[in-house]
Amino acid sequence: MDGKPKYKLLVVDDDEKHCQVAKRCLEDYCEIEIALGGEEAISQIYNFNPAVVLLDVKMPRLTGDELVKMIKAWKPEIYVIMVSAHLTPEIERDCMQNGASYCFGKPIDFDLLQETIQKLLTP
Repeated sequence: MDGKPKYKLLVVDDDEKHCQVAKRCLEDYCEIEIALGGEEAISQIYNFNPAVVLLDVKMPRLTGDELVKMIKAWKPEIYVIMVSAHLTPEIERDCMQNGASYCFGKPIDFDLLQETIQKLLTP
């Protein structure tokens, strides 16, 4: 990656398979940690201190909708990108109103995601 330091990305999804796919597709560009749910993500956000959180909308217990609000209240400098297998204009609107920077449908276009993250992190 041109000798630039890698940014930190936290992938939050209750489906471990989705987390592993994201990790494989993005690990050349960033340092990645995985959280298998919202509760696990909270401690990862403090301990790992990611620049970007890739966050699933629908998860049991603590949902992505709830977690994005918490992240933006605690650490507004973190960019949150929401993902959903059932993305609709209403879900996207709600995510953006809750503080997300972008929304992606599943399956994720990882090339487009990488371009989007680079735009967010380029001053």
